[in-house]
Amino acid sequence: MECPFCGKVDTGVIDSRPTKEKTAIRRRRQCLACAGRFTTYEATPNQLMLLLMKTHAGKGGSMKSSETALSFMSSALKGLAAELEGLIGEVAKFEPAKRVKREVKARVKRKVPAKKKTVTKKKGPAKKTVIPKGKRARKLSDTGKVLQVIRGHKKGVDIPKLKKKTGFADSKIRAILYRASKEGKIKRVRRGVYSSNS
Repeated sequence: MECPFCGKVDTGVIDSRPTKEKTAIRRRRQCLACAGRFTTYEATPNQLMLLLMKTHAGKGGSMKSSETALSFMSSALKGLAAELEGLIGEVAKFEPAKRVKREVKARVKRKVPAKKKTVTKKKGPAKKTVIPKGKRARKLSDTGKVLQVIRGHKKGVDIPKLKKKTGFADSKIRAILYRASKEGKIKRVRRGVYSSNS
């Protein structure tokens, strides 16, 4: 609920009770931002209909008579019919303007010249630079990197040194070492120290 004083939405309910006619709920609210107090009335569609019928009955006739209900409904329908006629009139005003806009757009589209095709010259195949076989850089796998470090140390290398040289995590190095030792690529010199089989 928006505060009428500061426009903030954060409000709290202080008091809540039904109205005397039992047609709505009266709530006393306080704004949490500016502390301003105001009253709201909340009603369901049924309660609102009852209130309208009561005000209509107040002009003459009782609430219990069917004549009052029928006269209320006919007056309400007349009001709705008048509103509908007004809306139809508004729509009719905009319809010719839309047609004119569409026609103008269609004319503009016809006058726009077609885009010229740009011809691009075909280039010959790019010359590849041939690198001799000995100079080609091979990408090593993670296992290959670890094995290369192990081959560089003839007496063997431990896990901390492997971690430092490769930058891999402890678990990754252990997994590579386990796989390589199963395949027979490396051997265990002593606990935590490995050397190459070749």
